[in-house]
Amino acid sequence: MFDRDLETIGAVALDHRLSVGASGIGLGLARALVASGKVKAAAAGAVSGAPVGGPAACLAGSCSQATLAQIATAEETMPVLHLDPEQIIAGPAEARRALAWASDRITDGPILIASSSTPDQVSALQSRHGRDAAGHAIEQAMADIAEGLVRSGVRRLVVAGGETSGAVVDRLGLPGFLVGEEIAAGVPVLRAVGSDKGEMLLALKSGNFGGPEFFSDALKLMR
Repeated sequence: MFDRDLETIGAVALDHRLSVGASGIGLGLARALVASGKVKAAAAGAVSGAPVGGPAACLAGSCSQATLAQIATAEETMPVLHLDPEQIIAGPAEARRALAWASDRITDGPILIASSSTPDQVSALQSRHGRDAAGHAIEQAMADIAEGLVRSGVRRLVVAGGETSGAVVDRLGLPGFLVGEEIAAGVPVLRAVGSDKGEMLLALKSGNFGGPEFFSDALKLMR
């Protein structure tokens, strides 16, 4: 699907009371709202606010082919730690290892911590531990890592994976967001509001969203 297809869907759905679809439909609806004059094009930029600055980190929990390619591309520009899923399921030591690894590097620039695995590795893990148990353990480990990163001063956080994003937002207790500039179709920069963590910028995406350079693209817009 191309942007023009989303724009067509947005124009058709604009006056409907309820529209259902993937998050990419938000692009079409937003552009339709601007075209209709109901909102101003500058509205998204207006919520960006002052730069947040400070350390930035990326977390990848999705096992989609798109995310795996994005991780491979990120390895060319930033330190990347690949977690051991078996060790994650075994206990909290792997999350602690990730935070220790991050603390040695985070002041030098963005880092990425990934629990993502290939489809074959995922199938093998699920067969040994059960689909739900394995998924829950990994999501909670990524939430533990996000919490530790924020506690250490990270205020710009990019998260790849729908379930991972949900676990991170729940753990951080973020009650709401202002929607800012678009990174990729359906994936905007988000500014947390009402958080006791202070100013924070996040990018939350499902696995298949974004191009190969998604992580660097996101960080360029998250100042």
